[in-house]
Amino acid sequence: MKILVVDQYYYPEEFQINEICEQMVKDGHYVTVLTGLPNYPTGIIPEDYKRGKKRDEFINGVHVLRSFEIGRKKNVVGMTVNYLSYAISASIKQFFLDNDFDVVFIYETSPVILAVPGEIYAKRLEKPVFFYCCDIWPECAKVMINNENSIIYKFIKKWSTQIYQKADLIALQSKGFFKYFEEIHHIPQNRLRYLPQFADSNYLEIDSIREDNGIIDFVFLGNVGIAQDIGGIINAVELLKDTLDFKVHIVGDGSYLEEAKRQVYKKHLEKFVIFYGRRPHNEMQEFYKLADVCLATLQADSLINLTLPSKVQEYMAAGKPILAALAGKSRDIIEQNNCGLCVMPGDVIDLSEKMREYIIHYEKYINYGINGREYFKKNFTKDIFMKLLYRQIDESITLFRGKRV
Repeated sequence: MKILVVDQYYYPEEFQINEICEQMVKDGHYVTVLTGLPNYPTGIIPEDYKRGKKRDEFINGVHVLRSFEIGRKKNVVGMTVNYLSYAISASIKQFFLDNDFDVVFIYETSPVILAVPGEIYAKRLEKPVFFYCCDIWPECAKVMINNENSIIYKFIKKWSTQIYQKADLIALQSKGFFKYFEEIHHIPQNRLRYLPQFADSNYLEIDSIREDNGIIDFVFLGNVGIAQDIGGIINAVELLKDTLDFKVHIVGDGSYLEEAKRQVYKKHLEKFVIFYGRRPHNEMQEFYKLADVCLATLQADSLINLTLPSKVQEYMAAGKPILAALAGKSRDIIEQNNCGLCVMPGDVIDLSEKMREYIIHYEKYINYGINGREYFKKNFTKDIFMKLLYRQIDESITLFRGKRV
């Protein structure tokens, strides 16, 4: 099969689409990626990619075509400019692509408008569109705009619906998305599928037995943005600082990182909260070895809680107990399979109490990590993901052909 993948982010940026495309090539498919210039999350485009360089290259068998893009900035205006620069540039570039792709595979993290170039191509040449949705819009925009009644939010919502409705089939990374897509974007059930993200199976090699260093180490890995409610973690730590000895390790970068550091300094919590910034993928195993408990938190006042954060799969693969401030299907998976303790998003007092419970009675919860690892093996491996992906791409082609009859 000849597959056109449309995604704003690709290697050397570290996103799961890299592994997916390379695996498709290994499985005998011809894969072209229409992407932008690498700059996530720093906003700095490497010198190797400036002034028209490396716009057409092969990486591990994947044909990578890059469009112009303005580096992102950590504010609403800067991110909007970044998003639009890719969408416009790639929409022009698609006119120069081969016209014989069998399917357009849109890998949507954020923003949803990254799909526009792929949908223009598909409409122009009458090609099926398979849409993999990892973030839901306009919910992700709500975190930044914080006003559902604003003209900008309403425009984004309408545009998001138009983009989603053009897909022949939409795969959703969380079962919690289904009702949202039916009610908000009016997508019928027969065009929705469940396709959870996978995690690196190498994490299965991590010894799930903790090394006792005398304290409990809580580790948060991933994007440090507004939606992740790092402030809630910091406030929970403040409630415990005078009674217990523990540490919280925050590994990642994002729009809230500097504010989080200021809050820790202001509250005199430097002894308890350590920031590492963004670290390369090959260092993640060391942080999982350090972790006694892994943290997953999201804001309370957003439907973004419908997502199943990819970090949850990684925590499970690493065999680590989870402490989650989540709602919806993510919480259901963790609680129903005894993988960790959960609180409602935004409940700082309960979060601090669950941290206390882990600190004082850790041995009681060791099996949570073992349970998570077993659930991962049955549901979140790359092999399971790829089999479902191929099946759903085939379904999208079948649905497309059905419309033309």
